Amino acid sequence: MKLILAVFVLCVAVAGSTVAEGCDETVVIDSVEYNVGERWCGQRLDSTAVADPTTLVRIPEQFCFEQFRIYVRPVVRDAFVLMAEAAAADSVDLIADSGFRSATFQARIISRRMEEGDTFERLIRFVAPPGYSQHETGRALDLVPSEARFVYTPVYEWLKENAAEFGFVESLPEDTSGFAARESWHWYYLPEIVESNPSPATD
Repeated sequence: MKLILAVFVLCVAVAGSTVAEGCDETVVIDSVEYNVGERWCGQRLDSTAVADPTTLVRIPEQFCFEQFRIYVRPVVRDAFVLMAEAAAADSVDLIADSGFRSATFQARIISRRMEEGDTFERLIRFVAPPGYSQHETGRALDLVPSEARFVYTPVYEWLKENAAEFGFVESLPEDTSGFAARESWHWYYLPEIVESNPSPATD
């Protein structure tokens, strides 16, 4: 278990911190082309990893912030519900406030924030460019509170101890490269962890 997590986190950290000289990967937002820069170069999602929206299922309302309509892959929904129920038994509430987001939606987030005065270069430290976000796979969830203090909450402590049993990992950990901001509230479902570690998520 620890080895699998260590390898995954290492891969994420390396991918996020590698300096890609001359990277020519770009995205188009509002008809303007932007270079994704060192933070995201080489991390564009393969088309096979992107979820088909018609196959996604809704997470039960009681596990969603303000009854948001949050959709993920069926296997992710099932694993998250089991994990949330286990957490509740320990008096910890796991509440999701974001699941699947399309590339179009991702572009809209960036576009709106640039209209408010932010720059693309600064934004992509916190928001993945369209085509690069794990949310597009239907396997990622953001949990409440989706902000810096999450790392100090009982929810985070519980997840660090138990999430892997249900197939979830913190996939955007602390980054020492300076290119990316940590997202301790962002958890990603990896079926490999469940398959190699029998748990309640596979019962």
